[in-house]
Amino acid sequence: MGESLNLPESLLVTLIGMMIVFLGLTVLIFMIVLLSRITQRLGQRKPKAQPRQAPSVKLPPPMPAPAGEPEPEQDGALVAAITAAIALMLESEGAAGGAFTVRRIRRVSQQPAWARAGREEQISSRF
Repeated sequence: MGESLNLPESLLVTLIGMMIVFLGLTVLIFMIVLLSRITQRLGQRKPKAQPRQAPSVKLPPPMPAPAGEPEPEQDGALVAAITAAIALMLESEGAAGGAFTVRRIRRVSQQPAWARAGREEQISSRF
């Protein structure tokens, strides 16, 4: 058979192995700190570019919000546009089914995020 190491020799081998590992880690830490300092100095040497001033543009005054219901001819165009968008979306997703009808379009505004998420979940679960 072979000779086996006794306890003091095995402890010495373990101690030497641990010292090599810690020495390697120390060298890695030193290299990381050195590289970070070098990159910081290189970043400080570059002249900072002056931000370009955007030309000032006068914006037209905001349009007033429409009061009440939209006009019937605009309402029909809106319904047609929304219906076409839904049909295109359903067609691209490969949704089965025949024709559908948009019965009502209601504007939803200033809703909390949880209400929007619940509404999207309800809509996606039906298709």
